[in-house]
Amino acid sequence: MFVGRERELSKLNRMYQSGSFEFAVVYGRRRVGKTTLIREFMKDKQGYYYMSVEGAKKENLAGLSRAFLSQEDSLQETFEFRDYESMLGHLDTLAKSGERLIVAIDEYPYLAASFQLHRSGQEF
Repeated sequence: MFVGRERELSKLNRMYQSGSFEFAVVYGRRRVGKTTLIREFMKDKQGYYYMSVEGAKKENLAGLSRAFLSQEDSLQETFEFRDYESMLGHLDTLAKSGERLIVAIDEYPYLAASFQLHRSGQEF
């Protein structure tokens, strides 16, 4: 059951209906309902949700691949992006379809950290 956060949910829906590219950052203290808000907003909308993990680039790329696979029948079950550039290229292709598309990355700092560690050559 979704309780509260009506103002935030309304704002996200207005952004979604704007017809323009929109970028929202949902932040706040732990355990205040950010993930619940995102999931409620995404109900009945085309989009991808991924919760990043604290770990190496490969783990997050595999997770992102599964997130995209979950809604695309055309991708094989073993599909995996080889790098972030190919993932962004795939997103670009999807975005050009003309339909509104939501990409939600939860715990984004973990994804960013795995990218930075990869760029500096320090996989962990």
